[in-house]
Amino acid sequence: MEVRLADEALFVIPASGALWTFDFGNKTETLREAAGENQGPMFQVAQARAGDSDLLLVLPTFSAPTIAEQDRIRTLLNDHDRRDPTRGGNVRPVALVIEHSVGKAVVVTEARPLGAKIAAIAALVRKCWEWDEVERYAIKVDLREFEVIVEHDGERWDARISARPQTDDWQ
Repeated sequence: MEVRLADEALFVIPASGALWTFDFGNKTETLREAAGENQGPMFQVAQARAGDSDLLLVLPTFSAPTIAEQDRIRTLLNDHDRRDPTRGGNVRPVALVIEHSVGKAVVVTEARPLGAKIAAIAALVRKCWEWDEVERYAIKVDLREFEVIVEHDGERWDARISARPQTDDWQ
């Protein structure tokens, strides 16, 4: 399956509601101003596509988002998509990385049918943005476990995904 990351990432601070883009070419655009003080943890959001699905993958900067922060992040991102004229009112599914280590990630989402695609995006983000260059990634999306291999052929990224048997080796 082809997987792609957008050239710009979103950043969100759930406590203040601040939302902005950064295009890695040092161009920043504020999408939503902070309400009050701009305090609390910041989360980076990968805008990605796996196969025919557009998705948002939220990455912790220092620690996983609390349940309240997860809800607020989903609300802010869904609201942004609804207001974005280029999206035509379509809202992208949101997945949140709550734990990660070398070659592994644990992700939660409300888009369970997209588990394999979310796993592919999580593996690509580990490889490209987090410099985690293992051969195979073990990605857990809710209660499903996947093994993902991502490769670049010089022009595009492809992911090979297989379901893993349930295990308790996620430590």
